Amino acid sequence: MKKTCALCLFIAAMILALTGCGSKAIDESKYYMYTPDNGKNMPLVIVFHGYGETDNAGNTRTVSTLTDAGSQSKRPCYVLAPHIEDDTFLAQSNREALYAEIKEISDNLISQGKVDPARIYCMGNSFGGLSTVEFLENYPEYIAGSIVMCPALTYSRDSTSNLSGIKNIPIWFAHATNDNVIPVDVSRSAVMTLKAMGAVNVNLTEFSDQEMLSCGALTGFHQADFAVMADETFLEWLFSQKK
Repeated sequence: MKKTCALCLFIAAMILALTGCGSKAIDESKYYMYTPDNGKNMPLVIVFHGYGETDNAGNTRTVSTLTDAGSQSKRPCYVLAPHIEDDTFLAQSNREALYAEIKEISDNLISQGKVDPARIYCMGNSFGGLSTVEFLENYPEYIAGSIVMCPALTYSRDSTSNLSGIKNIPIWFAHATNDNVIPVDVSRSAVMTLKAMGAVNVNLTEFSDQEMLSCGALTGFHQADFAVMADETFLEWLFSQKK
């Protein structure tokens, strides 16, 4: 009888492992997760929001655009957006722990056959741009392509110390020329440094005041994500990248 019960438990465990039902559930209080209708072997986009947007992770312009019906009909994908507390942003050790957890979630989605490991993308605005660069530096072999928007790289002395490790990742920087929060020179410097290191698929687009205002951004011009999401070219480029 005991052998029979043990055998049943073993079979049940194997079924759970094979179906993915035994995988750890994503904590919805910490992450926004969008699942496409056809949830097998799909791209995954990791989106980092900006400072002060903890409660808005699932409603940023980037996430809203990626998950709307029109975009999903053309580019179906999973979208993973962490709710990042302000104190997490301000402490590098906390950010590093977050990146490791995101990597674990992504790995679980891959092991379940939901996410294509050759099509994992990463993007973020402001402090989210900083997190995007740091995530790439931590896992350079993991990301097929990235969009970095007005990144707050000046808030971390180490944020650009490992750029050589990401020079082979396709990266598109985007920044308003007259951004009043993070100067455009931050992105210009990062792109110039990467190209000096041999990067061939790294570029920067700068947006004029008129371009920013026309897409609904505020006059501080620190919402490069608004301009990026208003131009199909960026997502078309991102989803064309594959490892």
